[in-house]
Amino acid sequence: MYKNPLVRHTFLFGALVGAMFIVAALAFYFKDQSLNYSPNLLMINNLLMISGIYLSIRKYRDEVLMGMIAYKRAFTTGLLTIAFASVFYALFTYIWCNYVDREVMTETISYFEKGMQKSGYAEKDIELLMSIYKQITPGIYALGQFFNKVFGGLFFSLLIAFFFRTNRNLRNQ
Repeated sequence: MYKNPLVRHTFLFGALVGAMFIVAALAFYFKDQSLNYSPNLLMINNLLMISGIYLSIRKYRDEVLMGMIAYKRAFTTGLLTIAFASVFYALFTYIWCNYVDREVMTETISYFEKGMQKSGYAEKDIELLMSIYKQITPGIYALGQFFNKVFGGLFFSLLIAFFFRTNRNLRNQ
């Protein structure tokens, strides 16, 4: 499929992490819990993201790079893994919101409105913002989910790659 071992490796791990994101979302959906604003789902997704990045970098370091990895390569591995996982999750979100359950979009919009009311926004400001939020399509929503996961993966990749980096050059010793 791909000749570059980094792309092949991160695609495989990204597909696995993306599948786990989808399984977690479906489990919460079938338990009649919110897919958008559940702190438990957020915690599970973050744990999946951290463990997916960790395992991906470790396996790539040990099997492809023979035990040595630089910070840049570790960071790239983690970020690409989550980017691929985010693509799979965004496709799932698009299909889910467009064809299976349109109530997810309605729930999101009502959550925004309640949050603005609790924050003390003026009624005219709420109406203006809600007119914009009501134009969100499943495609835009899925794109937002993609960027949400990628930025989370960026943060976790920065941290996890720090622990995998190799500072010394063992080949010259």
